[in-house]
Amino acid sequence: MILTRSIYLRLAALGLLAVVVQLSFASGVTFWGANPDLAVLVVISLGMLGGSLPGAVAGFAIGLMIDMLLFETLGATSLALLSAGYVAGRYRETLGTPTRSMTVALGGGLTLLAALIFAAIQALLRIGADVSGLVARDIVVTSILGALLILPVHAGVRRLLRPALIDEGTPRASRPVAPAPLDDGLAH
Repeated sequence: MILTRSIYLRLAALGLLAVVVQLSFASGVTFWGANPDLAVLVVISLGMLGGSLPGAVAGFAIGLMIDMLLFETLGATSLALLSAGYVAGRYRETLGTPTRSMTVALGGGLTLLAALIFAAIQALLRIGADVSGLVARDIVVTSILGALLILPVHAGVRRLLRPALIDEGTPRASRPVAPAPLDDGLAH
């Protein structure tokens, strides 16, 4: 990812938009008793597009904003989103750009990872309600929603950051180019 002043502004606006939409809209929408976690999907998308460092930084910043606005334990959401962004970025750095099916799997799996990390932090700090079957159901439903919503979120983040993406440059040639013959130095 090529970072310029305008890209920094776009990233800041995207982070702020993710927090506002998560806290104002997504938290009010329920599917089978669970809410979609759009903030983690934005962080996963940033990790898949930019790598582990942008994913981790975005996860920490977005998570810290959510923690501060909800007056929750500072760092709980930050650590969960940081982990999801870092793992998504490491996937990109080691295995390349994910396919559509792998993007769906990463969306569901990393949403599950973030929810489990957040629940573990809350349980270790003895904050919140007791663990019950409903919490487990909510975590599973949230991860399924993450798998279903990652493609449109990822497409929107990609469109917003298209000027900064390295592999979004000029289109490749439609025909493969044959390699030049090797000169072995032997004259016939």
